Amino acid sequence: MLLTFSKQKFEDLIKKNIKQHTIRADKTNRWKAGNSIQFWNGNPRNTRGKMKPYQFGNAIVDRVLPIEIYPNENKIIVENFTYEKENLDYIAVNDGFDNWEEMKTFFTENFTGKLIIWKDCSWL
Repeated sequence: MLLTFSKQKFEDLIKKNIKQHTIRADKTNRWKAGNSIQFWNGNPRNTRGKMKPYQFGNAIVDRVLPIEIYPNENKIIVENFTYEKENLDYIAVNDGFDNWEEMKTFFTENFTGKLIIWKDCSWL
């Protein structure tokens, strides 16, 4: 399955094992443990943009967990466990942000989706 990223920094963070998961809407429940992942910088279906897309790695989906993000309440719920403000930097950094405050600039409204955690990465 394609996993596309729009910022170069995510490729570097994934390769350094700092970014260990991604958060996606997944309304059709297509992400499952055991699925293969192809990491792409840019969308391979969009070849006319300024940046030419390219694949930079592969991995396997380890776990897929439900996630709810409430930026105005400083709260994230992952599989029925509530993370309060003092623990939100942990999730934000593992998702490629500098901290919770930066993550809140991306997730500006309440969000429900999936936390996709990978393993067995290899680089092209």
